[in-house]
Amino acid sequence: MKSSFLLWLKEIRNIRIKAKLFLLITISMAVSSCISLVGLQIAYSMYDQQIYEKSSQVLNLSSAMIENELNKVERLTFSIMSDEQIQQNLVIMNTSDNDYVRIQSRAKLVDRLVQYINSETYIIAAIITDLEGNNYSSGNLTALSNERQSLIQKTADQGGGSLGWVFPDAQDFSLIAARQIRSFNNLDIKKLGSLVLQVNLDKIVNVYAREAVTREGELLIVSEGNLIYPRTVSLKTLINDGNPLNSAKGFRIIDQDGESYFVSHIHSDYLGWTYYNTLPFQEIFHTIILMKNWMIAIFMISFFLLVGFGMTVARSITRPIEGLITNMRGLQISDLENSDLHTIAPPSVQMDEVGLLQRTYRMMIVRIQELIKENYMKQLMIKETEFRSLQAQINPHFLYNTLESINWISKMNGQKQVSQMVEALGYLLRSSISLKQDIITLGEELQLVQHYITIQKVRFEERLDFRLEVPEALIGQLIPKLTLQPLLENAIKYAVEVMLEPCTIRITGRETEDAVELFVEDNGPGIDQTYLEQIMKGERQTKGTGIGLKNIDERIKLSFGDGYGIQVENRESGGTCVTIRIPLTKRG
Repeated sequence: MKSSFLLWLKEIRNIRIKAKLFLLITISMAVSSCISLVGLQIAYSMYDQQIYEKSSQVLNLSSAMIENELNKVERLTFSIMSDEQIQQNLVIMNTSDNDYVRIQSRAKLVDRLVQYINSETYIIAAIITDLEGNNYSSGNLTALSNERQSLIQKTADQGGGSLGWVFPDAQDFSLIAARQIRSFNNLDIKKLGSLVLQVNLDKIVNVYAREAVTREGELLIVSEGNLIYPRTVSLKTLINDGNPLNSAKGFRIIDQDGESYFVSHIHSDYLGWTYYNTLPFQEIFHTIILMKNWMIAIFMISFFLLVGFGMTVARSITRPIEGLITNMRGLQISDLENSDLHTIAPPSVQMDEVGLLQRTYRMMIVRIQELIKENYMKQLMIKETEFRSLQAQINPHFLYNTLESINWISKMNGQKQVSQMVEALGYLLRSSISLKQDIITLGEELQLVQHYITIQKVRFEERLDFRLEVPEALIGQLIPKLTLQPLLENAIKYAVEVMLEPCTIRITGRETEDAVELFVEDNGPGIDQTYLEQIMKGERQTKGTGIGLKNIDERIKLSFGDGYGIQVENRESGGTCVTIRIPLTKRG
């Protein structure tokens, strides 16, 4: 069994990528379809709970918004009740015998009441009653029966200053908020009258419970078996049974007149009201069945469409790979160095992984061709170096002996200046050709400088003013050979040669905490900053024929680390200053 499975896996690995993709898409679609159909079946068993959760969400939102508005009504009654102007005018109406004063207080009382009511959307009317039973109203006051007025007054008195609610009846469709008005100015909190607000509950429900009050569903508000909203209800069973939803589920199915209704409820602790949401069960169930049939049809159509689309995608993926394989095979038998890049590695416009693979392959070919050319150039350079090495193998003693002969002839003929130049030149040649040491002392480097200056002084005479001001304590400091002499050569090229007046070149030095800094300064015209940056980057060569600035900087960094090297700057006062920074080390 195990061997058969392994053999099957081997067969799968060996089939083409296009077939693998087709197989993968087909299996994925089949599994997805099966899982989806099973999920639809499971959804039926969860359907009742889903409806309940939706209904509960609607009820929670609707009841919260409705009670939020009723809470605003309660805060409004408190604001009116505690208003200082209303309390003062009520006191006058209850105690004053002056008719003129009473008329003024009545007008002020009504005006103040109008100010509160005008900005309220859901308040139909507001009524303030004094201790003598006189009413002061604002808004669209509807006539109230004596029985309802007595109930309202009783509710207000029973509250003792807190808010009480009187539900709508057959004659008055408004919800009544009633409370006593008590004095806030005295500690006895005497009764000054009562406040009644007629609230348009229908309007509040229509605004904040639209999702519950739909063509399919209905919102009911019940308090202790009394229907508060709406005024009539189709589900008589719901009201007649009292509280039919006393179950752990929080919902039940109610049958009436051959129709089934899904009913859920939520109880409010704020007002003690119960909110019911009713939905016609059969109509929703029919919709789900229809949706299931549509889903099956859509799954079947999608399956065949996606399989066809998968084949197209598979071909679009494998075609570039097959082309890349063809190019690779052609590369095996072609001359890579002389082959056309567009032929062996055509450019790709794709931005996916296959396109990245093709571009990487193309870059690899370009890099290989570059390496071939680079290797060819290196071989040429090696041959040229070997040739120059052979040329340099002429015995240097022949040159030294020749210079020494010239030196003695000059002395014999009294040519002292020529003798000095020959001796200096011989020392420079001997030092520069010597390969014994790359690192020498600063004293030895300064000897090279002195001999170089000896030759240049003969050339420029008074135009060259050279000053060496290096402390004796730094003579034993180690420095790469031929560091200062090339800098002097640059100073002569860029300063002395271009000036008609005398040019001063100074070499100074100082010791810091962990390094030695040497300065080669001149008072020449300076160097163009852009040209200087190009020299330091190695993009341009200096006018001299010797070692460049970049070479000196790289040799110092190679010998002592990246924290050391040279820095070139143009002085504001004129001239150029080259700073050489080397570590504080001395030859033991």
